[in-house]
Amino acid sequence: MYLPRVYDPEAHAYRVRYAIRAILRDRLANEGAFNTCFEMEDAEQVICSILGRGLKNPKLRAALERSHLVNLAEWLAPRPHFSEAYLEAEAKAQRTRPSGSLRKRTK
Repeated sequence: MYLPRVYDPEAHAYRVRYAIRAILRDRLANEGAFNTCFEMEDAEQVICSILGRGLKNPKLRAALERSHLVNLAEWLAPRPHFSEAYLEAEAKAQRTRPSGSLRKRTK
């Protein structure tokens, strides 16, 4: 990816895509560029865009929940509408999982 675009004030969508790719991989190629995604004037919109996409994309939602790059609880705390939606999505996912999907580990 062309990293200087991360610093472009008009490149909101690019910052969202860049951050999502890093979160899905759970590793950084460029920590400064990743941090910049959340330090520009549109940081709130970037976070809300990522959270919104996470509600539509179970793979992204799972990556957000286990990510070492972001703290999902800190992102959700000041955004109660997303917090409630994430709780509902998790409850729905648990209801749809087959009961035999969790295996007991034996030694």
